[in-house]
Amino acid sequence: MNLTPHQRTLVVAGALLFLIGLLQGALVQSFLNPRMALSAHLTAVQSGMAMMIVGALWTSADLRPTFSNIARWTIVIGMFALWAGLTASAITGASSNLPIAGAGHSAAQTTENLVSIAVLGGSVLMTIGWSIFVLGLVRAKR
Repeated sequence: MNLTPHQRTLVVAGALLFLIGLLQGALVQSFLNPRMALSAHLTAVQSGMAMMIVGALWTSADLRPTFSNIARWTIVIGMFALWAGLTASAITGASSNLPIAGAGHSAAQTTENLVSIAVLGGSVLMTIGWSIFVLGLVRAKR
C-alpha cells in the first residue's frame, strides 16, 4: 500500500504512540499512581491504533487542504497531549481533573494546572480533528 505523505504522518505517529503504550504497559506498577498509568497505557494503545486506521482511510475523506492539515495535526497533537497529560498525572499524582483514576492522589497546584492543560487541551484538539475528518467522510459520500 502506497501512502500519501499525509497518511504516512498519521500512520507513523500512530505506530509510535502504540509502541509507547505497549512499553508503558510493562511499567504500570512503577508509577506513583498505577491506576492512572494504566489509563495512560490504554489511551496510548487505543489512540495509536485509531491514528493508524485514520491514516489508512485519510484519502476517503473529502477535505480541502487547509482543513486536511488542521484535522491531521490536531488529531496527532491532541492524542499525544492527552497521553502525556495522563502519564504526567501517573508520575506526579496530579488528579484534579481526573478524579476517578486519580482518587487518593494530588500534586502541587502548578503540576495540577499543567496536567489539566495537557488533558483538556489534548481532548479539545482531538475532538476538533476527528470532527473535521468525520465531516470529510460524510461530505465524500455525497
